[in-house]
Amino acid sequence: MDRGRADRSFSSGLRVASRGDLIAEIHAKQRRRVIKRAAQFVALGAALLTAGVSFKLFADRRARAAALQNARTHARSGDAADLRLAGDLLDAALVRDAENPTAAAERALLRAHLWLEFGERRDLADAAVAAAPDVVATQVAQALLAFGDGERDAAAATLEALGTIDDPLARVEATWLAAQLAIAARPDDEDALRAVLAQVDAALDDNAGNAALRRVRARLLLQLGEPNEALGELERARELARGHLGLAADEALFNAMLGRETAGVASVADQLLEVGEALPHRDRHNTLLARAVVHVRAGEITEGMARLSEAREGIPRWDRLAVRLAIETALEAGDAAAARPWLDDADLPDDELAIDHAWIRFVEGDVMAALTDLAALPQERPRVAYVQALALVEQRRFEEAEPWIRRAEELLPGRVEIEVARARVELRRGDPTVALRKLQALAEEEPFAPRAWTGLGEALLLQPEPVDLRKAKLTLERAVEREPLAAEAMLLLADIAVRRRAREPEGIRDAETWLTRAVQTQPSLPRYRERRAALLADAGHEDRARAELAELVDVPGVTGESLLRYVELSAAAGDRDVDSEALLERAETLGIEADAIARARARVKLALGGKDGVTTAQRALIELVGRSPGDVEARVLLAETFARQFDRKAAELAIRRGFPHTPDAQQGRLYLAWADIEARMGKPRIAAPRARSAWLRLLDEDRPAPELLAAAELAARMWVRQDNERIALTVTEQLTTRLPLSAEAWTIRAKTELAVNEAASARSSADRAIALDPDSARAHEIRGHCLLRFGQKDRARAAYERAVELAKGTRAEKDYRENLRRL
Repeated sequence: MDRGRADRSFSSGLRVASRGDLIAEIHAKQRRRVIKRAAQFVALGAALLTAGVSFKLFADRRARAAALQNARTHARSGDAADLRLAGDLLDAALVRDAENPTAAAERALLRAHLWLEFGERRDLADAAVAAAPDVVATQVAQALLAFGDGERDAAAATLEALGTIDDPLARVEATWLAAQLAIAARPDDEDALRAVLAQVDAALDDNAGNAALRRVRARLLLQLGEPNEALGELERARELARGHLGLAADEALFNAMLGRETAGVASVADQLLEVGEALPHRDRHNTLLARAVVHVRAGEITEGMARLSEAREGIPRWDRLAVRLAIETALEAGDAAAARPWLDDADLPDDELAIDHAWIRFVEGDVMAALTDLAALPQERPRVAYVQALALVEQRRFEEAEPWIRRAEELLPGRVEIEVARARVELRRGDPTVALRKLQALAEEEPFAPRAWTGLGEALLLQPEPVDLRKAKLTLERAVEREPLAAEAMLLLADIAVRRRAREPEGIRDAETWLTRAVQTQPSLPRYRERRAALLADAGHEDRARAELAELVDVPGVTGESLLRYVELSAAAGDRDVDSEALLERAETLGIEADAIARARARVKLALGGKDGVTTAQRALIELVGRSPGDVEARVLLAETFARQFDRKAAELAIRRGFPHTPDAQQGRLYLAWADIEARMGKPRIAAPRARSAWLRLLDEDRPAPELLAAAELAARMWVRQDNERIALTVTEQLTTRLPLSAEAWTIRAKTELAVNEAASARSSADRAIALDPDSARAHEIRGHCLLRFGQKDRARAAYERAVELAKGTRAEKDYRENLRRL
């Protein structure tokens, strides 16, 4: 029973155990099924995740490729707007994938180009280059920035080190930069320019619509002296990119450089400047430069210089074509101050800078210094020939100028300034009528060309008689209005006033005013100061003339005529401190003829040499008159030597022998010398009519004021001694009519009126003389005499004292003191 119970218990336990295993197995199967499903889900999730990641990577790759492609497509056009958009696209790509080296490098390249060509955002360019990896595109970008900073050698070295470039965008940019380097570094090397032109042409095969390449190709053609082809290239580029405003700016700039289509340039420039910020920074400043050129050539100097100053801010120093045009425009306008800032900042070769500095000195009027500088420069340079030709013509060295003009015509054809210079040389060395026709045509076609109107006025004055002085005057006044440095026109206007002094005596004041303006216009050129000194001497202001010449004798470029005049005036004033012999030797080396030197030496000996000097002068003058019997001045001096020796018969004979050798219209000085000799011989009855004849002849001959003053005073004195008051007064009235601005003339009239007891008139004339020249000692003396006649002893004493004060140290001081002693 116990065994049976045990068997039942075992069976029952076995059934229980079997039932538990089954449940466990069922649970295990369920767990396995769950785990399997979980694994399947995990695998599916992993597969989905992998697929998603793969898809994202693929999509990102496609997006990067699309962004790069879009950026490259826009960059290929070369337009500023497209370059900006390409840069923005690459910025967006880098936001999505900051570790995109290609995008970073190409962004650096585009930003660098945008700054270099268009002047936009250097800060963005620097940041992009700094963030880019060190790959070929980045190195080209660095070369672009280096070139823009003036480091041409570094930029060229980078390109050379890179060799052949596979990256298409970097290759295009490298080609563009190579062209800019050739234009900037080797502008005169035709082989180098043509080699880089071939590279640009090859790049255009795959980038026909690239405006940047076409723009630089046009510049290469312009640099190679093919302007029509350059403009044609710009036209083709505009057909491919109608919205590219920079191409229009280039066309305006090129035409301004070439002097073509002035009205068209002005119109295009004005339209471009109105579009505002749509016109890129550099293109705007190129447009301003083109407009400045048109302003200057239209005679609108103030507007042109304002535009030029505005343009300087945005034109890079490496842009030689633009910088060169700006400098030349300022110098053509005669504004050296405006040219200097451009020149100081210019990235130009040393010899180019030296030529420009010489040109500036020429414009400032220091012609001699300019010629000295040019002589030390390479003579084969076209602009050396150009400036040298203009400077030599300005100095009136026409024979020397001719070969330089010919060379400038060959090397720089079409320059209107050279055409004007050629016509002015023709005027002096060829046919004046032909030259006049050329200058008339030039003045009409190029009304604001430097010296065109001056040359025309000069041509009118050099035509055969009768000269139309009125027409010449109007022409020269137009030159003063239109030419920036019209000193020569002012000088010629002064000459016209001198020519008309017989009909318009007060015009002599206008002549002095014109010459003073000429001196102020070109103070470094001695020519205008010399002419003013000559005018002062001829007008009877010898002291002022001598003071002016004293400042000029050591100035480079002074003429021998001025040295001669200074010696003669100094001798007449009794100035023994002047080294006359040294000055005369210099005058001789400057081309003054031997006879003129001999006459000047004789004057010095007569004035300062005492008895021995008179004898020495006499021997030289006898020889001179023997060689040139018609030399009136030498004959008059010879007669004076005999008179100084009290051999008045020989003096009279010397004068009379001169009449057969002197034309009747030039005998006034002989009559004056003859009358003076007869007066010294105590023959007033004969001397009086002879002196009056001399006076009338000298009036007709329109002789200088000192000779008229001497003749009138002698004639009046002789007729007063003959008690013929009417003729004496008539002579002095004629004198003040001819020389109304001469204090000496009114003093002579006052003295004559006092001598014939016209004290009231004499006082009025003396007052007029003092008003014209308060420092005239002689006028104060005559006024004292007049006051004494009216019993005004105190006022007469004051007048005499003033005369003594003014005459202190002169020969007249003793006589004026005698007046005081008598009083």
